[in-house]
Amino acid sequence: MLSSLHIKNYALIDEVFIDFSPGLNVITGETGSGKSVVMQALQLVLGARAEGVSFFDPDKKCIIELNVKIDSTYRHWFEANDLDYDQDCLIRRELSKQAKSRLFINDTPIKQSVLNNLTDELLSFHSQHESYGFLKPTEQFQLLDDFAGNKALLSQYKELHSAYKRTSDEWEKLSSKSDEFEREWAYQLHLKKELDELNLDQIDQEALEQQYNMYSQSEKIVSLIGDLNQKFELEPYGLIDQLRSIQRLLSELQRISPIFSNLFERIQAIIVESQDISDELQRALDAVAIDANEYEEISLRLSELHRLQKKHGVSNCEGLIDKRDALSKNLGTDQQFQDRINTLEKQLVELKNQLLPLAKELSSNRKKAAKELSAAIEEVLASLEMPSAQLKIDVAHRDAFVTNGSDEVLFKFQANKGSELLDLKQVISGGELSRLALAIQYIKGKSKAIPTQVFDEIDTGVSGQVAERVAQLFELMGKRHQLLVITHLPQVAAKGSHHLKIAKTEASGRAFTQVMNLSSDDREREIASMIEGKNPSQTAISHARTLLTKR
Repeated sequence: MLSSLHIKNYALIDEVFIDFSPGLNVITGETGSGKSVVMQALQLVLGARAEGVSFFDPDKKCIIELNVKIDSTYRHWFEANDLDYDQDCLIRRELSKQAKSRLFINDTPIKQSVLNNLTDELLSFHSQHESYGFLKPTEQFQLLDDFAGNKALLSQYKELHSAYKRTSDEWEKLSSKSDEFEREWAYQLHLKKELDELNLDQIDQEALEQQYNMYSQSEKIVSLIGDLNQKFELEPYGLIDQLRSIQRLLSELQRISPIFSNLFERIQAIIVESQDISDELQRALDAVAIDANEYEEISLRLSELHRLQKKHGVSNCEGLIDKRDALSKNLGTDQQFQDRINTLEKQLVELKNQLLPLAKELSSNRKKAAKELSAAIEEVLASLEMPSAQLKIDVAHRDAFVTNGSDEVLFKFQANKGSELLDLKQVISGGELSRLALAIQYIKGKSKAIPTQVFDEIDTGVSGQVAERVAQLFELMGKRHQLLVITHLPQVAAKGSHHLKIAKTEASGRAFTQVMNLSSDDREREIASMIEGKNPSQTAISHARTLLTKR
């Protein structure tokens, strides 16, 4: 519950102190007096965004302080946010011309988002336009779910739906690439099979190329070896015969003198080496004999190696091995991709099976609550001089899981008997809209325990007997909650347990806003002025007195 509001250096306000009481607090004042300024200041200290703030004195900062009595049920919130709990809580906001903004709870700095979590539970604000939010489908859902007591069930559903949405989004993203993935995967598999078929780990490409070159030059090799063998073996003029002749001569010289022994040994070594060369040439001649099948196999193998090396942009067998290993790794990753799709599909089935009973229960609760809520609102509307008004809430199933279940909710309304039930936006007038908004807030207040509710000119467009009924409803709501009601209706003003007047005055050549707590006599005159205007007659004052005595 709000205890007091202190506003300093904001818009037309130099400094004001406003006290609030339990029950119905009414706020009156002429158009342009500054009522909206006070409400804006209240919203700012409760965490609203500070945009376009004006200052009474631009050289000073603006300070707004709100005293709130907070019961022990909110102690856990203070502890969770590392704040000291006190039943008398002071919320303060400081604003400067340099666009600086600071928020405090009991002198401890706090983030705006954190404060909003608290103030949303403490106070609801309904302006002339904001109260018509029930025309939006989301607000209609919220209203119906609050009335149905779906909070815990909806929280459970939303947690599961959030997981379902994340899973579904990932599945759709991966599945959209599935065709492309399959094509790429098949191509990579083809490339790897090509490389696997070569048995690359068992290939000595250099040896193969040497053997291929020898086979391809076999005729020339045979001819050259033949020529060489003739040089070595041709009798009697072959190299070896000539060397042996030289050996015999050196043998005779050796017998004559030992000084020729070294030359004899050297020529003997040359003969042995020459014979060995001749024998090796003969073996080479035998080896070079062409095996047509082997030659073809080597040729084909080298051709495939060269083709794949060119295809993959490498120059040797080691490069192809690296490419093969990389493909194996990629194919493993791609398999993980497909495995992930399969896993997501299983998860979606499981999540759907969990969501389905929750969605059905939500729908069942809504259908039941729809009838009860319609009847409750119609009852309030009847008390507001709309006895023939009919509200029908349709809850229709759809084959999809969305944020709040699998339902579509549509509010249909008729103000007068015999009219067609249509969407609220199509059929409702300004005065009817005000009464419906008030009826809804009355019902919401019964199903959702928010300590303080603020109504900013929500009673616009009503008069006469209807105004009296609206006033009675505010009075009744004030017995359940603390109400702050800005009104132009004397009937509503007279029902207040606490009356504040906002007025604009001029001094020292400038205008400023004042807020006054009205005494009984002051209230008579203010209400009379609301009835008749400035300088009200005794009749108007008497009428105001009568309204006040009806409380």
